[in-house]
Amino acid sequence: MGTHALDSTASPAAPGRAGARPHLMIFAYWFPPANAIGSSRPAAMARYFAARGWRVSVVAGASEAVPPTFAADLSGFDVDYVRDGWLTRLSSFRTDRGALAQRLSTAVRLLSWPDHVWPVARAMRRRALAMVAREGPPDVVLSTALPFSVHSAARAVARKSGALYVADNRDIWAHNPYKWSARLYKPFEPRHERTMLGAADLIVAVSDGMTAQYAANYPEFADRLLTVMNGVDPGEAARAHHRDPDRLRLVYTGILYGDRRDVTPLLRAADALGLPVAIDFYGSEPEVVRQIARDFPRLAIADRGRVPRDEALAAQAQADAAILVVGTDAWEDTLLPGKLFEYAGSGRPIIALANKHSDSGRLIARHDLGLATIDEAEIAAFLRRLVDSGIATRRAVPEALTRDSQLHLLETRLAALCERRERP
Repeated sequence: MGTHALDSTASPAAPGRAGARPHLMIFAYWFPPANAIGSSRPAAMARYFAARGWRVSVVAGASEAVPPTFAADLSGFDVDYVRDGWLTRLSSFRTDRGALAQRLSTAVRLLSWPDHVWPVARAMRRRALAMVAREGPPDVVLSTALPFSVHSAARAVARKSGALYVADNRDIWAHNPYKWSARLYKPFEPRHERTMLGAADLIVAVSDGMTAQYAANYPEFADRLLTVMNGVDPGEAARAHHRDPDRLRLVYTGILYGDRRDVTPLLRAADALGLPVAIDFYGSEPEVVRQIARDFPRLAIADRGRVPRDEALAAQAQADAAILVVGTDAWEDTLLPGKLFEYAGSGRPIIALANKHSDSGRLIARHDLGLATIDEAEIAAFLRRLVDSGIATRRAVPEALTRDSQLHLLETRLAALCERRERP
């Protein structure tokens, strides 16, 4: 079973360890109970492979940058948590810090290579190697990034133990304009990314656009690429929705990244309705939400702060629509955020500020999940539809969007790799 968030205990010897059950070791800095969207994917991987008969060991971070309020079932596998060191604590992004503290933490992040989590990643590597010395080598080592430094730790453990290595990528790294690092590092980042990914037996991305970008940047890796989207987790069934006859209720859950997540097309469309509209922000930067409230005084803008994940899911289910802001730059067209699948699980319609031809836009259109556009007139028409007649909650999740259907793709590929390796 999973250990407590800040405890670390040795995993009991699994029956049939001599070869009866394949052993998967997962490196993930973000992991429950850390209340971050990045915690969902590695936890789902651990649950899925444990349920499929694998022995699963997780070496995880215990981030202090977010509340430990992500309640998740961690039974069936072992979790070994590694605490943040002083540098990671100092440089982690926190919405509750003042302006001076934010500037200091930003400066430290800019100077950290390859990211500010590298001391934790090194400690994770040491912890995993000690585990291998005690219990024997895993068959597969998988690291999920960002942060990118976990790839280096996992690669070292895979090399030392002779295991297959899988580099799972929730976001791009070297060519990500959202990533802050010192200018002097920029020329080295593609080379470092090529080195890390080049060591992998399998490179996983979360969207077809992201996979295509890797193939374009590193054509020599084309035969090792696989798209495994995020998905709606089992048990996250849609909840009952009750319309508020007095106002339209919208919800946004997540960070706004300052001005990098532009919600103004939706805000202007909502403001032009001339009807009461409430927009609740969960886990967003308070100063950004305050500015939005000042800019749009006729909208009922509320900062709900960081809340436990279950409370955020309940807020999504009670909203008339959930807001997703993907962006419109060419690289943002490749994004399929985990939040999109979380919203899909709520059964409520999604209003995505994204290009129609983007990966997010195409998926929303293909499965009739809502609207993807930056056109204010189209957004206004959608909002008017919500006001006039509402949209019923979708009760069933499309099979292609379920977590199990996506992770089955990964399991199939890993089985083939393991079989190929065992062949004489």
